[in-house]
Amino acid sequence: MKFSVPIDRFAGLRSNVAVRTMTGAFALRVAITIANLALVTLAARMLSRHDFGTYSMLFSAAGLLSVIATFGQQIFITRSWSEFSAANDEATLKGAMTFTALASLIGVLLIGLPFFFWFAAEHDTTLALAATLYLVCYSLLLTSSHFARGAIGVWVGDGLTYLPVALCPMLYIVGSYVLGAPIEMYRIFLSMAAMSSVTMLVQMALLRRRVRTQFPGIGRSPSRFDLRTWTTRSTKLWISGGLEAANQYADVVIIGYLMSPTVAGAYFVTTRIANAFAMATGAVYIFSTRHFPNLYYNRQYRQLDSLLDSVALITLAIVIGGLMVVLGGGHWILLAFNSDYVPYYGALALLTIGTAAVAAAGPSGSILMLTGHEGSYLAIVGGTVLMRAVGFFILIPMFGITGAVTATTISFVTLALLLRGAAKRMAGIDGSVLRLVTRLRRGQIPLRAE
Repeated sequence: MKFSVPIDRFAGLRSNVAVRTMTGAFALRVAITIANLALVTLAARMLSRHDFGTYSMLFSAAGLLSVIATFGQQIFITRSWSEFSAANDEATLKGAMTFTALASLIGVLLIGLPFFFWFAAEHDTTLALAATLYLVCYSLLLTSSHFARGAIGVWVGDGLTYLPVALCPMLYIVGSYVLGAPIEMYRIFLSMAAMSSVTMLVQMALLRRRVRTQFPGIGRSPSRFDLRTWTTRSTKLWISGGLEAANQYADVVIIGYLMSPTVAGAYFVTTRIANAFAMATGAVYIFSTRHFPNLYYNRQYRQLDSLLDSVALITLAIVIGGLMVVLGGGHWILLAFNSDYVPYYGALALLTIGTAAVAAAGPSGSILMLTGHEGSYLAIVGGTVLMRAVGFFILIPMFGITGAVTATTISFVTLALLLRGAAKRMAGIDGSVLRLVTRLRRGQIPLRAE
């Protein structure tokens, strides 16, 4: 098998529409990742190790619960927009939007209130209120951003979501440092909650204009509901989304509980660095959820194949480059956060292997959810989350943070393999970088402009 692809074929990437769009999504994701890492770096340097650990645990808990509070509406409304707009069914689309709005509001109430009373019982009430406001506002923003991504574009859906929410607390921390004012943790959460509210309102205004442009009569149209189907679908998406969020956030909370907030803060830093591969995963996710449903439900399979080939090529380049940067410069990256975290380089290196595997799986998870295989996705994610949790409780008491990283890496590699296999078997689509092997054998990777 020959892997030496002529340079002129790769030069064709510049004229490939899918690649250009993917590059834009990747550039956005790079900016988001840099902003998030800058926020974590500022917090790690400006707060004490204990306070930063507490911030890490609270941020992770609020992040996890904000996803749970969406009640699965992130993917539901994205899929509904593509499905019903392609069928020109404005009555059912209006019903789906109403369903999403009500489910989202109920979700933040059912999750936000218990979180406030639980946290306020043992901590400062002001901090509890600020964290709860962030949870509620960010949860609503997550749903509006997914809808905006599918209906308008990634720069409105994601650029207006993640960049302002990270930049606002950064400005507060830097401003407090320059003015010599104390940095209050509750103000960090308040700034994120305020910016989440503003960006959500902007997205809702743009979405209203977008929907009315395509469906001028939707305001007068009756709403058609399919509550049984939508509730079942949302429940599966809710559980799978919650488990996916647990993969991202729960480990910091568990480590803080089993060890200490200080160690949780150190683990939080290593995960943020290793999750730089989320640039690839996030860009792929943004791009696939924006374009995949339209191509799939309109049966444009040739264009879909071309899109996935381009995604796989770029993802492979990112994974290789990311491994070189993190493994080669990990010591200096940790030093940039805080010199106390340099001894955790071994944990960072091991964790990076796991996050690289997840990135290499590409949009396999999105493929399952967007093609009606939410149940299989749920089973895979649930099984790997359980594997990870069991590994934590067994390995952390014995090996500390090294045990936590080992459990995480094993679960990530397992998750990547299972998602790729399920997408191939059930949807007939290989979304991972391994699709390039088959395509290269056949010489079928289209790099010319579509």
